[in-house]
Amino acid sequence: MKKTILLTSLSMLLAAGSYCQETNSRRSPADTIDMASSFFSGFRFYVANQRIDNKELKTLLKTNGVAFAQFKSANTSGAFSTILGYTGGFLIGWPIGTAIAGGKPNWALAGIGAGLTAVSIPLSISAKKKLKSAVSTYNASLN
Repeated sequence: MKKTILLTSLSMLLAAGSYCQETNSRRSPADTIDMASSFFSGFRFYVANQRIDNKELKTLLKTNGVAFAQFKSANTSGAFSTILGYTGGFLIGWPIGTAIAGGKPNWALAGIGAGLTAVSIPLSISAKKKLKSAVSTYNASLN
């Protein structure tokens, strides 16, 4: 039974990863930024079918003030989301580890961790939307 559940869970994760891939199909101007996202690897950026990293993306977006402002806002939201998510995960995991080890867990920490994790989710979604908006704004300015 455990093997069936594990196999089903693994299959669902792999299917979700392949389902979540998306690309921007516009490739007309040579400087158009294309985005691809994956469940496991996050966003990848391409210019003229060549992959670029965040540093190169930042350099391109600096040429458009509005797109660059959206990019900076996305990075700020993403950083806060990551910090809150990892902190929340740690605060959830610590009492669980204590309980597994036979100690007396402090479940208030787990509650605080759950709250931090819950706050990080909308921040992460907002960061992704802002990043997509920054790329769209940049691409629209090329026309």
